[in-house]
Amino acid sequence: MVGAVALLVASTSAVAADSRLALVPAEKEPAGSRAEITEAELVALRAAVQKDPKDRAARFNLVRGLQRAGKLTDALEAAKEWRAADAYNLVVVRLLGDLYAELGDRTKARRAYSAVVELLPKDASAHRALASVLKQSGDLEGAYARLLAASENGSKDRRLGFEIADVAQRLGKTDEARTRFEAIIEDPETPEAVRYPAKQRLAQIYQQLGRSTEQLGLKGGTKNDIKVYLTWDTDHSDVDLWVTNPAGEKVFYSHRNGKFGEALYDDVTTGYGPESFTAPNAAPGQYVVQVNYFGRGRSNFSEARGEVVVVLDEGKPGEKKFVLPYRLFDEKQTVTVARIQVKGSK
Repeated sequence: MVGAVALLVASTSAVAADSRLALVPAEKEPAGSRAEITEAELVALRAAVQKDPKDRAARFNLVRGLQRAGKLTDALEAAKEWRAADAYNLVVVRLLGDLYAELGDRTKARRAYSAVVELLPKDASAHRALASVLKQSGDLEGAYARLLAASENGSKDRRLGFEIADVAQRLGKTDEARTRFEAIIEDPETPEAVRYPAKQRLAQIYQQLGRSTEQLGLKGGTKNDIKVYLTWDTDHSDVDLWVTNPAGEKVFYSHRNGKFGEALYDDVTTGYGPESFTAPNAAPGQYVVQVNYFGRGRSNFSEARGEVVVVLDEGKPGEKKFVLPYRLFDEKQTVTVARIQVKGSK
């Protein structure tokens, strides 16, 4: 990383990194997830809840249906009724936070989200779920505190260590991030699927500090046109990073190398990530960055949400970094988070 690096939460307008590379943010949710719903369909959803008030799927479908219909106040009331009947369900607790946030009440949203860890104070996954929504709301300090709480509750998961190091780096805690990434790499029990992305992130820090990165043995080096990282907030789940290059070739878990030298590193199927994509020399045209919810696993949450971090001109004076939050409601859904426009040759 050379010089100052901007960390941007991408807006809905095109954001140029330089005269050659430009990122255009796309969706935060899958296309059609807010599609119109008829009154007749809402009546049927209400009837399903009345028929079996203990049916969590019916409750969830009603709240989501009311959201899709734009009836946010009704959705909030339906969620409150669900919570009253199912107090320890983490899905409805988080839904309440989502609804308050969508209604613009950040105080009540934060209180609702915090109930996740109040219900399960020693559950590392609950703290990580709260950290995810705090990151998506822009509260990195709050997310950092939740991730530390998760680690204090006995979790030795190196994926959690990666998350903590990531947020520490984004908060400007460079020394801490460096130490944490080094610990991940040096631990013989760290899975290679976590060790290699940790090396990629550590290389960025070393370059910023003027230190050699040769000993890390990175295949793509530290200077790349495009680097993409994917993380998500559920354990025992499989979320996939897809990047389609200008030739229409999709680089993903079953086709990890593109014709222009692009590469996907690893396919994490056990939750959280990270997965990463590198294009050392991006071809002219458009790269489409997508996230697919392949498998839900045994998570408390039916949905998956997380972040895609895109780095353009990695390791160069014009480096820019973009954080793109996303949300997937169920298996097999896909969300297009960004399009990267690449102009002609350098």
